[in-house]
Amino acid sequence: MNRSQRVLLGLINNVLNFVKVGAGHVEMRVTDTAAVDIMKDVEPLVAPQLEAKGLRYEFTCENGAVVHADPEKTQQILLNLLSNAIKFTQTGGSVVVECAQDADMVSFAVRDTGCGIAPDKLNAIFEPFVQLDRSLSSPQEGTGLGLAISRDLALQMNGSLTVESEVGKGCTFFLSLPATPSD
Repeated sequence: MNRSQRVLLGLINNVLNFVKVGAGHVEMRVTDTAAVDIMKDVEPLVAPQLEAKGLRYEFTCENGAVVHADPEKTQQILLNLLSNAIKFTQTGGSVVVECAQDADMVSFAVRDTGCGIAPDKLNAIFEPFVQLDRSLSSPQEGTGLGLAISRDLALQMNGSLTVESEVGKGCTFFLSLPATPSD
């Protein structure tokens, strides 16, 4: 019963978040935040899932990468990407997060060794209420809103969210957000 309550609450929150994001009613608190600090806040939230599935996890971040975005919204996006990576990766697989900064952008790459996504489905995963049937996963819970919300949040922070994938070899999601303007 408790699990069902959590699932239902999560579904309701996803729908409410989607409506707020779609209507442009999400308040952004843009600050300069070290990318490594954002990941340090996200990692403990996914650590139990990683451990439960026996997945190898690795995070590397270029020294000094500083993102100019809302840190909570950035964490929300990364948490969604990591949760999906864990959900669709078989026991014994791996999830890797890499972060780098160039002159204008900070890029996070979330890679997994999961089941991957067919090329003709890559754009559809960012549409609301879309869930792909991926046979390596257990029956999926959720609304199919996580990636739609994540992409919209990235766009509202002047960034982007894209994906590359190969069936049977996993996915790489790329979150790019503005870097702190240099003086």
